[in-house]
Amino acid sequence: MSKAIGIINLHDANEVYPLTLTRSIASASFLCRYAFIDFPLANFSNSGIDTKAVLVQKHLSSLEKHIGGGTTWTSNTKLGGLTMLYDEEHANNSGYNHDVNNLRENDWFIQQAHGDVVVIAPSDIIYRQDFSALVEDHIKNNHRISVLVQDIHEGKSTFIGEDIADVDDNGFLKDLNPNHGADDNITVSLKTYIVDKEVLRGMLRVAQKTSSFYSLRDTVKALAHDMPIYTYRHEGYVRCFDSLAHYLEYSLEMLNPDHLHELIVKDWPIVTKTFDTAPAKYGNKAQVSDSFIANGSQIGGTVVHSIIGRNVVIKEGCTIKNSVILSNTYVSENTHIENLVCDKEARILHTKEIRGTEEEPQYIKRGDIV
Repeated sequence: MSKAIGIINLHDANEVYPLTLTRSIASASFLCRYAFIDFPLANFSNSGIDTKAVLVQKHLSSLEKHIGGGTTWTSNTKLGGLTMLYDEEHANNSGYNHDVNNLRENDWFIQQAHGDVVVIAPSDIIYRQDFSALVEDHIKNNHRISVLVQDIHEGKSTFIGEDIADVDDNGFLKDLNPNHGADDNITVSLKTYIVDKEVLRGMLRVAQKTSSFYSLRDTVKALAHDMPIYTYRHEGYVRCFDSLAHYLEYSLEMLNPDHLHELIVKDWPIVTKTFDTAPAKYGNKAQVSDSFIANGSQIGGTVVHSIIGRNVVIKEGCTIKNSVILSNTYVSENTHIENLVCDKEARILHTKEIRGTEEEPQYIKRGDIV
């Protein structure tokens, strides 16, 4: 494959309130083992893309805590690396803190990176994609700008607010317009762009001249009327994390092996931050079914169709159903929990029943005592 550069764009990410109040969705926990950013990084690494960067909008510290020096995701530090790109000038101005200004502020990265093509991907849409063949086809056919799209059949309830891609019979993009949930069968943009490096720099100049508030998405939409922009169709598992309800639903659906193996397969390693943690322990009265239990946890009660993070303590008499309990949480005796997303380091001591619904899960903030 011709040398490519990978950029993860956090400016265009959905907020999954209240999970993302103090962190980017990119550094939020998924399956109590991974962070969301691990999946686009895996797509890049497994596609032979060694030079990678992250466009950081906010919550820089949470990303740095997960990524560190970036060597975990770099197979050859002499040829590649992982760079955090942050636009300090506009960090405190929401109107100007967008991906175009971040790329313009950090133009040195694009100039110095060795590669002919830039692949830009999101962190809030999870999918598995080998970009190598797409990049080769993009270069071979001189496409200049290409967009990854997918046909979906739940457009009335998923990808709300994301872009519907209007594609002609030859596969070229005609327009992008927000999905307001009018139709189930639509083609959506996966916010993933394959762009010639010099064309990307030209796009930044176009955006700057058009509007100080223009984003990459705005620029792609505008250019679709003036130049050919090709679309590649992704096929397979894809999920857009845009709400706490979807976070809970899509996390728990990974308990189904058919869904899990669409995303996580043996020949497609997903590298993440590792922890030296002892195996989980189960008490004499523990009952666990259809669940993921992470290392270091101590289970004394009943866990059904749930995901339990590292070092979680669940005492005897507890029942936990349809919930995600993140790491270092403590649940006291005889507590009943259903449809809950519990953030890290919480302590459930005094409340003996917590019930949400699938449509409106309950949420406990990080470090709270309830």
